[in-house]
Amino acid sequence: MTKRQQPDRACVLPGDPSWIQEAAYLEDALGLLGRATEVATANGDADRYFLPGLTYRIAENTLGRIKDEVLAGGRPTVHLVVVQAFELDALWEVLNVLRRTRDGEEGTAEIAELVEGFGQCFVPSRTAAAFAADLERALMVLTLDIPAVRDIATAFALDHAPGFSFDAACEQLLAVWKAAGVTP
Repeated sequence: MTKRQQPDRACVLPGDPSWIQEAAYLEDALGLLGRATEVATANGDADRYFLPGLTYRIAENTLGRIKDEVLAGGRPTVHLVVVQAFELDALWEVLNVLRRTRDGEEGTAEIAELVEGFGQCFVPSRTAAAFAADLERALMVLTLDIPAVRDIATAFALDHAPGFSFDAACEQLLAVWKAAGVTP
């Protein structure tokens, strides 16, 4: 099944919002890329940033919405957020561009200049590699597909699940998040 054939995803996210707060700057960076793409398209250079401006904007809005929902939800053990398939597709497409930029592929110098210039606004400054790594980490959390995630999402959706142990599922989930460097 390709990414575009994936259904919307019920994502079980860590209750500690630090995982998304660490990547919150990506929302602004993707907005900047979206605006730069729109300007380039208006000037007849639609391929300069590899993706349509709308793709960057969808990725920007998705990260912003998830961040807002997680931060507004207090500090429960986990959060349940539904992410639409097209939103995940946009995030994956942007990640591929950031990876290409990180790897210094031909034609990505302008993107590198833009994101690394934006990255200079932070302490410590962020490189194209940091942009890619932070988006990879966010996507890892959003697309984690282990039985514990499916069990928790099912229990939330059904408001109960026979034979379901929330504590056991959370222990599995916390272990995976910790192994990936995500603070649960």
